[in-house]
Amino acid sequence: MSEEVICPKCGGVIDPKTYKCNSCGAQYTQEEYESLKNEQSLKSWLVGDDDINVTFDENSDAEALQKWLEGDEGAFLDWSEERQIGEDKVEALKEEASELRGSLEEGEVNIDNVIKENLRLKSMLDVESSKREELEEEVEKLQKELEVLKQEAVKELPQESKELKMLEMELKQREIEIEMKEKKLALTGSTTSAISAEQLDELKSLAQDGNTAELLERIKELTKELAKKDEIIGDLKNEITIKEEEMRKLQDMIKFKEEELSRREQDLMFREKKLEKELRNLEMAKSEMGDMDELALKRRLEDLQDEIKRKEEELRVKMKYLEAKERELKAKMEGLVEEEIAMAEEEIKSEIKEKKVKTGTRRLDDLLYGGMPIGSNVIVYGPPYSKKEILIYSFMAEGLKKGIPIIWVLTDKTVLEIREALSFVLPTYEQYEKMELVYYVDAYSKSIGETEELEGVVYLDSQTDVDGIAKAVTEISKKVKEKYPYYRMAFMSLSTIMAYMNQQELLKFLQTYTSWRKRDNAVSLYLLEKGLHSENEIQMVGSLMDGMIEFKIEAHKTYLSVRGVTEVQSRNWIEVTATKSGINLGSFSLGHIR
Repeated sequence: MSEEVICPKCGGVIDPKTYKCNSCGAQYTQEEYESLKNEQSLKSWLVGDDDINVTFDENSDAEALQKWLEGDEGAFLDWSEERQIGEDKVEALKEEASELRGSLEEGEVNIDNVIKENLRLKSMLDVESSKREELEEEVEKLQKELEVLKQEAVKELPQESKELKMLEMELKQREIEIEMKEKKLALTGSTTSAISAEQLDELKSLAQDGNTAELLERIKELTKELAKKDEIIGDLKNEITIKEEEMRKLQDMIKFKEEELSRREQDLMFREKKLEKELRNLEMAKSEMGDMDELALKRRLEDLQDEIKRKEEELRVKMKYLEAKERELKAKMEGLVEEEIAMAEEEIKSEIKEKKVKTGTRRLDDLLYGGMPIGSNVIVYGPPYSKKEILIYSFMAEGLKKGIPIIWVLTDKTVLEIREALSFVLPTYEQYEKMELVYYVDAYSKSIGETEELEGVVYLDSQTDVDGIAKAVTEISKKVKEKYPYYRMAFMSLSTIMAYMNQQELLKFLQTYTSWRKRDNAVSLYLLEKGLHSENEIQMVGSLMDGMIEFKIEAHKTYLSVRGVTEVQSRNWIEVTATKSGINLGSFSLGHIR
Protein backbone atom coordinates (compact mmCIF):
# COMPACT_ATOMS: atom_id res chain seq x y z
CA MET A 1 0.00 0.00 0.00
CA SER A 2 1.38 3.40 -1.03
CA GLU A 3 1.97 5.83 1.86
CA GLU A 4 0.58 9.36 1.57
CA VAL A 5 3.13 12.19 1.85
CA ILE A 6 1.88 15.16 3.88
CA CYS A 7 2.43 18.79 2.80
CA PRO A 8 4.31 20.67 5.59
CA LYS A 9 2.61 23.97 4.58
CA CYS A 10 -1.07 23.05 4.96
CA GLY A 11 -1.25 19.42 6.10
CA GLY A 12 -2.74 18.23 2.80
CA VAL A 13 -1.68 15.22 0.70
CA ILE A 14 1.02 15.57 -2.03
CA ASP A 15 0.22 13.91 -5.39
CA PRO A 16 2.92 11.22 -5.99
CA LYS A 17 2.81 11.80 -9.76
CA THR A 18 2.81 15.59 -10.06
CA TYR A 19 4.49 16.36 -6.65
CA LYS A 20 1.79 19.04 -6.09
CA CYS A 21 -0.25 19.50 -2.88
CA ASN A 22 -3.93 18.69 -3.45
CA SER A 23 -5.01 21.31 -0.85
CA CYS A 24 -2.85 24.44 -1.11
CA GLY A 25 -1.31 23.81 -4.57
CA ALA A 26 2.32 24.01 -3.38
CA GLN A 27 4.73 22.50 -5.98
CA TYR A 28 7.65 20.28 -4.91
CA THR A 29 10.59 18.74 -6.82
CA GLN A 30 11.17 15.02 -6.93
CA GLU A 31 14.09 15.37 -4.50
CA GLU A 32 11.91 17.34 -2.02
CA TYR A 33 9.14 14.77 -2.36
CA GLU A 34 11.53 11.88 -1.69
CA SER A 35 12.98 13.73 1.31
CA LEU A 36 9.50 14.25 2.81
CA LYS A 37 8.60 10.68 2.05
CA ASN A 38 11.78 9.49 3.73
CA GLU A 39 10.86 11.45 6.90
CA GLN A 40 7.49 9.77 6.92
CA SER A 41 8.81 6.34 6.03
CA LEU A 42 7.61 3.19 7.65
CA LYS A 43 10.94 2.62 9.39
CA SER A 44 11.14 6.00 11.23
CA TRP A 45 7.57 5.76 12.68
CA LEU A 46 7.30 1.95 12.99
CA VAL A 47 10.66 1.39 14.70
CA GLY A 48 10.95 4.80 16.37
CA ASP A 49 14.74 4.94 15.70
CA ASP A 50 15.68 8.17 13.90
CA ASP A 51 19.28 6.98 13.40
CA ILE A 52 18.35 4.43 10.72
CA ASN A 53 18.39 6.25 7.39
CA VAL A 54 16.41 4.16 4.85
CA THR A 55 14.52 5.34 1.77
CA PHE A 56 11.65 2.96 0.94
CA ASP A 57 10.54 2.11 -2.51
CA GLU A 58 6.80 1.96 -2.96
CA ASN A 59 6.79 -1.44 -4.73
CA SER A 60 9.92 -3.55 -4.07
CA ASP A 61 10.43 -2.57 -0.43
CA ALA A 62 6.79 -3.07 0.47
CA GLU A 63 6.79 -6.45 -1.33
CA ALA A 64 9.91 -7.60 0.56
CA LEU A 65 8.50 -6.57 3.93
CA GLN A 66 5.13 -8.18 3.16
CA LYS A 67 6.90 -11.53 2.34
CA TRP A 68 8.84 -11.29 5.60
CA LEU A 69 5.64 -10.64 7.58
CA GLU A 70 4.21 -13.80 5.95
CA GLY A 71 7.22 -15.85 7.22
CA ASP A 72 9.79 -15.57 4.39
CA GLU A 73 13.02 -14.79 6.31
CA GLY A 74 15.12 -15.00 3.12
CA ALA A 75 13.26 -12.13 1.46
CA PHE A 76 13.89 -9.89 4.49
CA LEU A 77 17.65 -10.76 4.60
CA ASP A 78 18.00 -9.99 0.88
CA TRP A 79 16.25 -6.67 1.44
CA SER A 80 18.49 -5.69 4.40
CA GLU A 81 21.72 -6.58 2.51
CA GLU A 82 20.56 -4.59 -0.51
CA ARG A 83 19.94 -1.53 1.74
CA GLN A 84 23.27 -2.16 3.61
CA ILE A 85 21.66 -2.26 7.04
CA GLY A 86 23.84 -3.58 9.90
CA GLU A 87 22.90 -6.67 11.86
CA ASP A 88 22.20 -4.71 15.06
CA LYS A 89 19.79 -2.41 13.18
CA VAL A 90 18.15 -5.42 11.47
CA GLU A 91 17.51 -7.03 14.85
CA ALA A 92 16.05 -3.82 16.23
CA LEU A 93 13.84 -3.46 13.17
CA LYS A 94 12.67 -7.06 13.39
CA GLU A 95 11.90 -6.78 17.07
CA GLU A 96 9.80 -3.62 16.66
CA ALA A 97 8.08 -4.96 13.57
CA SER A 98 7.22 -8.24 15.33
CA GLU A 99 5.58 -6.37 18.21
CA LEU A 100 3.51 -4.25 15.85
CA ARG A 101 2.62 -7.29 13.73
CA GLY A 102 1.21 -8.93 16.84
CA SER A 103 -0.99 -5.93 17.53
CA LEU A 104 -2.07 -5.87 13.90
CA GLU A 105 -3.11 -9.52 14.08
CA GLU A 106 -5.44 -8.68 16.97
CA GLY A 107 -7.41 -6.48 14.49
CA GLU A 108 -8.38 -3.85 17.10
CA VAL A 109 -7.02 -0.76 15.33
CA ASN A 110 -5.30 0.19 12.10
CA ILE A 111 -1.96 1.53 13.40
CA ASP A 112 -0.92 2.71 9.94
CA ASN A 113 -3.89 5.02 9.76
CA VAL A 114 -3.26 6.36 13.26
CA ILE A 115 0.40 7.05 12.43
CA LYS A 116 -0.53 8.82 9.19
CA GLU A 117 -3.14 10.92 10.97
CA ASN A 118 -0.59 11.88 13.65
CA LEU A 119 1.86 12.87 10.95
CA ARG A 120 -0.76 15.01 9.21
CA LEU A 121 -1.76 16.73 12.45
CA LYS A 122 1.89 17.35 13.32
CA SER A 123 2.44 19.08 9.97
CA MET A 124 -0.69 21.16 10.42
CA LEU A 125 0.47 22.11 13.90
CA ASP A 126 3.77 23.41 12.49
CA VAL A 127 1.87 25.56 9.97
CA GLU A 128 -0.55 26.91 12.57
CA SER A 129 2.34 27.72 14.95
CA SER A 130 3.83 29.92 12.23
CA LYS A 131 0.49 31.66 11.73
CA ARG A 132 0.20 32.13 15.49
CA GLU A 133 3.48 34.06 15.59
CA GLU A 134 2.30 36.39 12.78
CA LEU A 135 -1.04 37.05 14.51
CA GLU A 136 0.71 37.75 17.83
CA GLU A 137 2.85 40.39 16.08
CA GLU A 138 -0.29 42.05 14.61
CA VAL A 139 -2.02 42.04 18.04
CA GLU A 140 1.04 43.65 19.61
CA LYS A 141 1.06 46.32 16.88
CA LEU A 142 -2.62 47.13 17.56
CA GLN A 143 -1.93 47.40 21.28
CA LYS A 144 0.82 49.97 20.61
CA GLU A 145 -1.54 51.96 18.34
CA LEU A 146 -4.13 51.97 21.16
CA GLU A 147 -1.58 53.35 23.63
CA VAL A 148 -0.65 56.16 21.22
CA LEU A 149 -4.34 57.04 20.81
CA LYS A 150 -4.87 57.18 24.59
CA GLN A 151 -1.95 59.60 24.95
CA GLU A 152 -3.30 62.04 22.30
CA ALA A 153 -4.21 65.34 23.92
CA VAL A 154 -7.36 67.24 23.08
CA LYS A 155 -6.38 70.65 21.73
CA GLU A 156 -8.02 73.90 22.72
CA LEU A 157 -11.32 73.85 20.86
CA PRO A 158 -14.91 75.06 21.49
CA GLN A 159 -16.83 72.85 23.91
CA GLU A 160 -18.89 71.17 21.16
CA SER A 161 -15.72 70.42 19.17
CA LYS A 162 -14.12 68.92 22.29
CA GLU A 163 -17.10 66.63 22.82
CA LEU A 164 -16.99 65.55 19.18
CA LYS A 165 -13.24 64.93 19.37
CA MET A 166 -13.65 62.81 22.51
CA LEU A 167 -16.42 60.84 20.78
CA GLU A 168 -14.11 60.22 17.78
CA MET A 169 -11.32 59.02 20.09
CA GLU A 170 -13.68 56.71 21.93
CA LEU A 171 -14.92 55.28 18.64
CA LYS A 172 -11.37 54.74 17.37
CA GLN A 173 -10.50 52.95 20.59
CA ARG A 174 -13.52 50.64 20.19
CA GLU A 175 -12.50 49.92 16.56
CA ILE A 176 -9.03 48.87 17.71
CA GLU A 177 -10.44 46.73 20.53
CA ILE A 178 -12.76 44.94 18.12
CA GLU A 179 -9.92 44.42 15.63
CA MET A 180 -7.78 42.98 18.48
CA LYS A 181 -10.65 40.65 19.37
CA GLU A 182 -10.82 39.50 15.74
CA LYS A 183 -7.06 38.84 15.67
CA LYS A 184 -7.23 36.95 18.96
CA LEU A 185 -10.23 35.04 17.67
CA ALA A 186 -8.29 34.10 14.53
CA LEU A 187 -5.40 33.08 16.81
CA THR A 188 -7.70 30.95 18.96
CA GLY A 189 -9.29 29.41 15.88
CA SER A 190 -5.91 28.47 14.45
CA THR A 191 -4.83 26.69 17.65
CA THR A 192 -8.08 24.77 17.97
CA SER A 193 -8.00 23.48 14.39
CA ALA A 194 -5.48 20.73 15.37
CA ILE A 195 -4.27 18.92 18.52
CA SER A 196 -1.25 20.22 20.42
CA ALA A 197 2.29 18.87 20.17
CA GLU A 198 2.00 17.28 23.64
CA GLN A 199 -1.25 15.55 22.66
CA LEU A 200 0.33 14.35 19.41
CA ASP A 201 3.28 12.87 21.37
CA GLU A 202 0.81 11.20 23.69
CA LEU A 203 -1.03 9.57 20.76
CA LYS A 204 2.30 8.50 19.23
CA SER A 205 3.34 6.86 22.51
CA LEU A 206 0.02 5.00 22.80
CA ALA A 207 0.38 3.80 19.21
CA GLN A 208 3.93 2.52 19.82
CA ASP A 209 2.93 0.78 23.06
CA GLY A 210 0.13 -0.99 21.22
CA ASN A 211 -2.48 0.27 23.73
CA THR A 212 -5.24 0.55 21.14
CA ALA A 213 -8.20 0.76 23.52
CA GLU A 214 -6.76 3.73 25.38
CA LEU A 215 -5.66 5.26 22.06
CA LEU A 216 -9.20 5.16 20.67
CA GLU A 217 -10.64 6.59 23.89
CA ARG A 218 -8.11 9.43 23.84
CA ILE A 219 -8.98 10.25 20.18
CA LYS A 220 -12.69 10.48 21.11
CA GLU A 221 -11.89 12.88 23.98
CA LEU A 222 -9.83 15.12 21.69
CA THR A 223 -12.66 15.16 19.13
CA LYS A 224 -15.12 16.38 21.79
CA GLU A 225 -12.69 19.09 22.93
CA LEU A 226 -12.31 20.38 19.37
CA ALA A 227 -16.11 20.49 18.94
CA LYS A 228 -16.48 22.59 22.13
CA LYS A 229 -13.77 25.00 20.99
CA ASP A 230 -15.48 25.39 17.60
CA GLU A 231 -18.73 26.28 19.41
CA ILE A 232 -16.90 28.95 21.46
CA ILE A 233 -15.45 30.41 18.23
CA GLY A 234 -18.95 30.66 16.76
CA ASP A 235 -20.20 32.58 19.81
CA LEU A 236 -17.26 34.99 19.59
CA LYS A 237 -17.91 35.62 15.89
CA ASN A 238 -21.57 36.46 16.64
CA GLU A 239 -20.47 38.90 19.34
CA ILE A 240 -18.09 40.64 16.90
CA THR A 241 -20.93 40.96 14.34
CA ILE A 242 -23.12 42.69 16.96
CA LYS A 243 -20.27 45.05 17.94
CA GLU A 244 -19.65 45.95 14.30
CA GLU A 245 -23.34 46.91 13.88
CA GLU A 246 -23.16 49.12 17.00
CA MET A 247 -19.98 50.76 15.72
CA ARG A 248 -21.62 51.50 12.34
CA LYS A 249 -24.50 53.27 14.05
CA LEU A 250 -22.06 55.31 16.14
CA GLN A 251 -20.22 56.33 12.98
CA ASP A 252 -23.51 57.43 11.38
CA MET A 253 -24.37 59.47 14.47
CA ILE A 254 -20.92 61.13 14.46
CA LYS A 255 -21.42 62.07 10.81
CA PHE A 256 -24.80 63.60 11.67
CA LYS A 257 -23.25 65.58 14.57
CA GLU A 258 -20.38 66.75 12.36
CA GLU A 259 -22.85 68.22 9.85
CA GLU A 260 -24.71 69.97 12.65
CA LEU A 261 -21.44 71.32 14.07
CA SER A 262 -20.41 72.54 10.60
CA ARG A 263 -23.62 74.54 10.26
CA ARG A 264 -23.06 76.13 13.66
CA GLU A 265 -19.45 76.96 12.82
CA GLN A 266 -20.59 78.76 9.65
CA ASP A 267 -23.04 80.80 11.69
CA LEU A 268 -20.28 81.72 14.17
CA MET A 269 -17.95 82.75 11.34
CA PHE A 270 -20.65 85.05 9.93
CA ARG A 271 -21.19 86.68 13.32
CA GLU A 272 -17.45 87.02 13.84
CA LYS A 273 -17.03 88.86 10.51
CA LYS A 274 -19.92 91.16 11.40
CA LEU A 275 -18.32 92.02 14.75
CA GLU A 276 -14.95 92.63 13.10
CA LYS A 277 -16.60 95.11 10.70
CA GLU A 278 -18.25 96.98 13.57
CA LEU A 279 -14.95 97.10 15.47
CA ARG A 280 -13.22 98.58 12.44
CA ASN A 281 -15.91 101.26 12.15
CA LEU A 282 -15.50 102.06 15.85
CA GLU A 283 -11.74 102.33 15.51
CA MET A 284 -12.17 104.72 12.56
CA ALA A 285 -14.55 106.86 14.58
CA LYS A 286 -12.09 106.97 17.46
CA SER A 287 -9.31 107.93 15.07
CA GLU A 288 -11.36 110.82 13.68
CA MET A 289 -12.17 112.07 17.17
CA GLY A 290 -8.53 111.89 18.19
CA ASP A 291 -7.64 114.53 15.63
CA MET A 292 -9.89 117.19 17.23
CA ASP A 293 -8.63 119.50 19.90
CA GLU A 294 -10.12 119.33 23.38
CA LEU A 295 -12.57 122.22 22.93
CA ALA A 296 -13.93 120.93 19.66
CA LEU A 297 -14.23 117.52 21.25
CA LYS A 298 -16.34 118.91 24.10
CA ARG A 299 -18.64 120.75 21.70
CA ARG A 300 -18.99 117.62 19.61
CA LEU A 301 -19.84 115.62 22.74
CA GLU A 302 -22.51 118.10 23.81
CA ASP A 303 -24.06 118.05 20.36
CA LEU A 304 -24.12 114.28 20.41
CA GLN A 305 -25.77 114.23 23.83
CA ASP A 306 -28.47 116.63 22.66
CA GLU A 307 -29.01 114.56 19.56
CA ILE A 308 -29.26 111.40 21.64
CA LYS A 309 -31.91 112.97 23.89
CA ARG A 310 -33.88 114.07 20.88
CA LYS A 311 -33.63 110.63 19.28
CA GLU A 312 -34.68 108.96 22.51
CA GLU A 313 -37.77 111.13 22.74
CA GLU A 314 -38.66 110.39 19.13
CA LEU A 315 -38.11 106.70 19.78
CA ARG A 316 -40.41 106.71 22.81
CA VAL A 317 -43.16 108.32 20.76
CA LYS A 318 -42.68 105.79 17.97
CA MET A 319 -42.65 102.88 20.43
CA LYS A 320 -45.97 103.96 21.89
CA TYR A 321 -47.42 104.26 18.41
CA LEU A 322 -46.07 100.84 17.38
CA GLU A 323 -47.36 99.19 20.54
CA ALA A 324 -50.81 100.58 19.87
CA LYS A 325 -50.66 99.42 16.27
CA GLU A 326 -49.41 96.00 17.36
CA ARG A 327 -52.33 95.59 19.75
CA GLU A 328 -54.68 96.67 17.00
CA LEU A 329 -53.04 94.27 14.53
CA LYS A 330 -53.23 91.35 16.96
CA ALA A 331 -56.89 92.00 17.52
CA LYS A 332 -57.45 92.00 13.77
CA MET A 333 -55.37 88.86 13.32
CA GLU A 334 -57.33 87.05 16.03
CA GLY A 335 -60.51 88.03 14.29
CA LEU A 336 -59.14 86.91 10.92
CA VAL A 337 -57.97 83.56 12.36
CA GLU A 338 -61.37 82.87 13.88
CA GLU A 339 -63.07 83.94 10.66
CA GLU A 340 -60.74 81.71 8.59
CA ILE A 341 -61.46 78.71 10.81
CA ALA A 342 -65.20 79.31 10.59
CA MET A 343 -65.03 79.50 6.79
CA ALA A 344 -63.10 76.20 6.65
CA GLU A 345 -65.86 74.11 8.29
CA GLU A 346 -67.37 73.17 4.94
CA GLU A 347 -63.94 72.24 3.57
CA ILE A 348 -63.32 69.97 6.57
CA LYS A 349 -66.64 68.23 5.95
CA SER A 350 -65.59 67.71 2.34
CA GLU A 351 -62.25 66.25 3.44
CA ILE A 352 -63.96 63.82 5.82
CA LYS A 353 -66.39 62.79 3.09
CA GLU A 354 -63.64 62.23 0.49
CA LYS A 355 -61.28 60.78 3.16
CA LYS A 356 -58.43 62.96 1.84
CA VAL A 357 -56.82 66.08 3.33
CA LYS A 358 -55.04 68.95 1.58
CA THR A 359 -51.25 69.10 1.88
CA GLY A 360 -50.85 72.89 1.77
CA THR A 361 -49.13 72.60 -1.62
CA ARG A 362 -51.67 72.96 -4.42
CA ARG A 363 -49.65 71.21 -7.13
CA LEU A 364 -48.94 68.29 -4.78
CA ASP A 365 -52.70 67.98 -4.10
CA ASP A 366 -53.25 67.82 -7.86
CA LEU A 367 -50.58 65.12 -8.16
CA LEU A 368 -52.26 63.09 -5.38
CA TYR A 369 -55.76 63.51 -6.87
CA GLY A 370 -56.97 65.62 -3.94
CA GLY A 371 -54.48 65.09 -1.12
CA MET A 372 -53.30 62.50 1.40
CA PRO A 373 -55.68 59.78 2.65
CA ILE A 374 -56.98 60.13 6.20
CA GLY A 375 -55.29 57.63 8.55
CA SER A 376 -52.11 57.38 6.45
CA ASN A 377 -48.50 57.26 7.69
CA VAL A 378 -46.09 58.75 5.13
CA ILE A 379 -42.27 59.09 5.10
CA VAL A 380 -40.70 62.31 3.80
CA TYR A 381 -37.24 61.10 2.73
CA GLY A 382 -34.33 62.99 1.20
CA PRO A 383 -30.79 64.39 1.57
CA PRO A 384 -29.88 67.52 3.57
CA TYR A 385 -30.69 70.93 2.01
CA SER A 386 -33.37 69.43 -0.26
CA LYS A 387 -36.08 71.60 1.45
CA LYS A 388 -38.09 68.50 2.36
CA GLU A 389 -38.91 70.09 5.76
CA ILE A 390 -40.84 72.88 3.98
CA LEU A 391 -43.33 70.29 2.72
CA ILE A 392 -44.00 69.21 6.32
CA TYR A 393 -44.31 72.81 7.55
CA SER A 394 -46.83 73.60 4.77
CA PHE A 395 -48.79 70.42 5.59
CA MET A 396 -49.07 71.34 9.29
CA ALA A 397 -49.93 75.01 8.55
CA GLU A 398 -52.74 73.89 6.22
CA GLY A 399 -54.33 71.96 9.09
CA LEU A 400 -54.17 74.96 11.45
CA LYS A 401 -55.85 77.23 8.88
CA LYS A 402 -58.87 74.90 9.04
CA GLY A 403 -58.88 74.69 12.83
CA ILE A 404 -57.43 71.14 12.88
CA PRO A 405 -55.02 70.45 15.81
CA ILE A 406 -51.43 69.42 15.12
CA ILE A 407 -48.87 67.45 17.17
CA TRP A 408 -45.10 67.91 16.84
CA VAL A 409 -42.76 65.09 17.99
CA LEU A 410 -39.27 66.63 18.16
CA THR A 411 -36.03 64.61 18.44
CA ASP A 412 -33.58 66.94 16.64
CA LYS A 413 -35.18 70.42 16.83
CA THR A 414 -36.38 72.71 19.63
CA VAL A 415 -39.80 74.30 19.96
CA LEU A 416 -38.30 77.75 19.23
CA GLU A 417 -36.79 76.48 15.96
CA ILE A 418 -40.20 75.14 14.87
CA ARG A 419 -41.87 78.45 15.73
CA GLU A 420 -39.31 80.40 13.71
CA ALA A 421 -39.70 78.11 10.66
CA LEU A 422 -43.55 78.25 10.80
CA SER A 423 -43.54 82.05 11.06
CA PHE A 424 -42.50 82.19 7.37
CA VAL A 425 -45.16 79.69 6.27
CA LEU A 426 -47.96 80.91 8.57
CA PRO A 427 -47.45 84.43 10.06
CA THR A 428 -50.40 83.92 12.45
CA TYR A 429 -48.89 80.72 13.92
CA GLU A 430 -48.66 82.26 17.40
CA GLN A 431 -52.43 82.87 17.42
CA TYR A 432 -53.13 79.19 16.76
CA GLU A 433 -50.86 78.26 19.68
CA LYS A 434 -52.94 80.50 21.95
CA MET A 435 -56.08 78.75 20.69
CA GLU A 436 -54.57 75.44 21.94
CA LEU A 437 -54.42 73.90 18.48
CA VAL A 438 -50.63 73.20 18.64
CA TYR A 439 -49.09 70.49 20.84
CA TYR A 440 -45.40 69.66 21.34
CA VAL A 441 -43.60 66.52 22.57
CA ASP A 442 -39.98 67.67 22.95
CA ALA A 443 -37.42 64.85 23.39
CA TYR A 444 -34.50 66.99 22.18
CA SER A 445 -34.07 70.11 24.35
CA LYS A 446 -33.04 68.35 27.56
CA SER A 447 -30.60 66.08 25.70
CA ILE A 448 -28.61 69.20 24.65
CA GLY A 449 -28.68 70.79 28.08
CA GLU A 450 -31.61 73.23 27.74
CA THR A 451 -33.11 73.94 31.18
CA GLU A 452 -35.83 76.47 30.33
CA GLU A 453 -39.25 74.88 29.91
CA LEU A 454 -42.08 76.46 27.90
CA GLU A 455 -45.66 76.25 29.04
CA GLY A 456 -47.76 73.53 27.44
CA VAL A 457 -44.78 71.54 26.10
CA VAL A 458 -44.26 67.89 27.13
CA TYR A 459 -40.52 67.42 27.76
CA LEU A 460 -38.72 64.07 27.75
CA ASP A 461 -35.20 63.43 29.05
CA SER A 462 -33.93 61.31 26.14
CA GLN A 463 -34.26 61.32 22.35
CA THR A 464 -34.72 57.53 22.43
CA ASP A 465 -37.47 57.46 25.08
CA VAL A 466 -39.91 55.90 22.62
CA ASP A 467 -42.21 54.71 25.41
CA GLY A 468 -42.46 58.29 26.68
CA ILE A 469 -43.13 59.58 23.15
CA ALA A 470 -45.89 57.03 22.55
CA LYS A 471 -47.51 57.73 25.92
CA ALA A 472 -47.45 61.54 25.48
CA VAL A 473 -48.89 61.43 21.93
CA THR A 474 -51.62 59.00 23.04
CA GLU A 475 -52.69 61.29 25.90
CA ILE A 476 -52.80 64.33 23.56
CA SER A 477 -54.75 62.39 20.91
CA LYS A 478 -57.40 61.36 23.45
CA LYS A 479 -57.89 65.03 24.30
CA VAL A 480 -58.18 66.32 20.72
CA LYS A 481 -60.40 63.47 19.47
CA GLU A 482 -63.13 64.60 21.85
CA LYS A 483 -63.56 67.82 19.82
CA TYR A 484 -62.06 67.21 16.35
CA PRO A 485 -62.62 64.57 13.62
CA TYR A 486 -58.87 64.02 13.05
CA TYR A 487 -55.48 65.59 13.69
CA ARG A 488 -52.13 66.02 11.90
CA MET A 489 -48.82 64.75 13.31
CA ALA A 490 -45.19 65.39 12.30
CA PHE A 491 -42.24 63.30 13.58
CA MET A 492 -39.04 65.44 13.33
CA SER A 493 -37.13 63.24 12.83
CA LEU A 494 -37.26 59.44 12.69
CA SER A 495 -33.53 59.29 11.80
CA THR A 496 -32.48 60.20 15.34
CA ILE A 497 -34.09 57.23 17.08
CA MET A 498 -33.03 54.90 14.22
CA ALA A 499 -29.41 55.87 14.87
CA TYR A 500 -29.62 54.74 18.52
CA MET A 501 -32.03 51.78 18.49
CA ASN A 502 -31.54 48.29 17.11
CA GLN A 503 -33.90 47.04 14.41
CA GLN A 504 -35.96 44.80 16.71
CA GLU A 505 -36.75 47.58 19.18
CA LEU A 506 -37.44 50.07 16.36
CA LEU A 507 -39.77 47.62 14.58
CA LYS A 508 -41.68 46.94 17.80
CA PHE A 509 -42.14 50.68 18.49
CA LEU A 510 -43.18 51.69 14.95
CA GLN A 511 -45.65 48.82 14.54
CA THR A 512 -47.60 49.97 17.60
CA TYR A 513 -47.14 53.71 17.03
CA THR A 514 -48.29 53.76 13.38
CA SER A 515 -51.27 51.49 14.18
CA TRP A 516 -52.47 53.93 16.85
CA ARG A 517 -52.17 56.90 14.50
CA LYS A 518 -54.16 55.04 11.83
CA ARG A 519 -56.82 54.16 14.41
CA ASP A 520 -57.05 57.86 15.40
CA ASN A 521 -57.66 58.85 11.72
CA ALA A 522 -54.52 60.99 11.99
CA VAL A 523 -52.47 61.96 8.94
CA SER A 524 -48.81 61.57 9.99
CA LEU A 525 -45.55 62.57 8.30
CA TYR A 526 -42.17 61.14 9.37
CA LEU A 527 -38.97 62.98 8.40
CA LEU A 528 -36.13 60.63 7.38
CA GLU A 529 -32.60 61.77 6.45
CA LYS A 530 -30.97 60.15 3.40
CA GLY A 531 -27.41 58.86 3.79
CA LEU A 532 -27.64 57.87 7.48
CA HIS A 533 -29.26 54.45 7.09
CA SER A 534 -28.75 51.21 5.19
CA GLU A 535 -31.11 50.10 2.43
CA ASN A 536 -32.37 47.28 4.67
CA GLU A 537 -33.34 49.76 7.38
CA ILE A 538 -35.17 51.96 4.86
CA GLN A 539 -37.07 48.95 3.49
CA MET A 540 -37.97 47.80 7.02
CA VAL A 541 -39.39 51.20 8.02
CA GLY A 542 -41.12 51.61 4.64
CA SER A 543 -42.95 48.30 5.12
CA LEU A 544 -44.78 49.80 8.12
CA MET A 545 -45.84 52.97 6.28
CA ASP A 546 -48.47 53.73 3.65
CA GLY A 547 -46.02 55.42 1.33
CA MET A 548 -43.07 57.76 0.83
CA ILE A 549 -42.44 61.20 -0.69
CA GLU A 550 -38.78 61.13 -1.73
CA PHE A 551 -36.56 64.11 -2.59
CA LYS A 552 -33.24 64.12 -4.47
CA ILE A 553 -30.74 66.71 -5.70
CA GLU A 554 -29.27 66.33 -9.18
CA ALA A 555 -27.36 68.88 -11.27
CA HIS A 556 -28.14 71.63 -8.71
CA LYS A 557 -31.87 70.97 -9.04
CA THR A 558 -34.30 69.35 -6.59
CA TYR A 559 -36.77 66.66 -7.60
CA LEU A 560 -39.67 64.88 -5.89
CA SER A 561 -41.25 61.46 -6.42
CA VAL A 562 -44.24 59.77 -4.74
CA ARG A 563 -44.15 56.10 -3.79
CA GLY A 564 -47.35 54.46 -2.59
CA VAL A 565 -49.56 56.83 -0.51
CA THR A 566 -52.48 56.86 -2.99
CA GLU A 567 -53.24 56.99 -6.71
CA VAL A 568 -51.18 59.72 -8.39
CA GLN A 569 -50.98 61.31 -11.80
CA SER A 570 -47.28 60.46 -12.16
CA ARG A 571 -44.65 58.56 -10.19
CA ASN A 572 -41.76 60.06 -12.14
CA TRP A 573 -39.26 62.54 -10.69
CA ILE A 574 -40.80 66.03 -10.78
CA GLU A 575 -38.77 69.22 -10.42
CA VAL A 576 -39.37 71.20 -7.21
CA THR A 577 -38.66 74.83 -6.31
CA ALA A 578 -38.80 75.92 -2.68
CA THR A 579 -38.65 79.01 -0.48
CA LYS A 580 -39.03 79.44 3.26
CA SER A 581 -42.78 79.92 2.82
CA GLY A 582 -43.55 76.87 0.65
CA ILE A 583 -42.73 74.62 -2.31
CA ASN A 584 -43.97 74.41 -5.89
CA LEU A 585 -43.94 71.46 -8.31
CA GLY A 586 -43.14 71.62 -12.00
CA SER A 587 -44.99 69.92 -14.85
CA PHE A 588 -45.99 66.29 -14.25
CA SER A 589 -45.28 65.39 -17.88
CA LEU A 590 -42.39 67.67 -18.89
CA GLY A 591 -40.71 68.67 -15.68
CA HIS A 592 -39.50 65.24 -14.62
CA ILE A 593 -36.54 63.02 -15.38
CA ARG A 594 -37.34 60.06 -17.53
